[in-house]
Amino acid sequence: MQTVERTMDAFRDRFTRAFARFYHGPIESVGSFNGHTSEEDVYWFDSDSAAFGQATPVGTIILNKQRMQNLSEEAAELVYRHERGHLNRLPLLRGLFYGMVINGVIGIYYLLSSLGYSLLIPFGMPIEPIAMLAGVSLLLILAFVMTVRLEELAADLHALRALGEEEFLSAYDEISSESSQSLHNEVAKFLLYPSLKNVVRVHRFLNWVRTE
Repeated sequence: MQTVERTMDAFRDRFTRAFARFYHGPIESVGSFNGHTSEEDVYWFDSDSAAFGQATPVGTIILNKQRMQNLSEEAAELVYRHERGHLNRLPLLRGLFYGMVINGVIGIYYLLSSLGYSLLIPFGMPIEPIAMLAGVSLLLILAFVMTVRLEELAADLHALRALGEEEFLSAYDEISSESSQSLHNEVAKFLLYPSLKNVVRVHRFLNWVRTE
């Protein structure tokens, strides 16, 4: 049993390092976050990436030292708790989420394919199959976007419960001011992240349901 656990730990470590290098930059160190010892260590990278942190598919967390060092303790805690929230799922739900991510990638591929085929319409390519392909791709992309928004909502709710509403809102304001203002980042936030007002509304509604 210990051999299996060591093998899994080694796999998670290698996967996390490869994941971080591919998306953001090489891992510089591994250690606890702000003295938390009851939970797993986090992986630190140092990059000008727009990301403050990310939860990986193998249940680890990577944090951006360059972004996090400019945050107050409360805002850094929010980033950490948000990423912990992504891991606070049943394995089945996490599997469904990553399945929808794959569907989104397929949808984007189909959409690009339909755009390519549309160039052949003047040469006699029928419109109907192209329109059908485009419709299917848009449905897959829409399902992906909705799934990601729900996942981000659940992670925000996890952080909100850990910090409390007032601290959550003030910390989020600070993170927003420190975030990249690039067009790509703003579009991603608009499409994939719920508004703070909606997060708070859902939180209050869930609390109301629990007390009834």
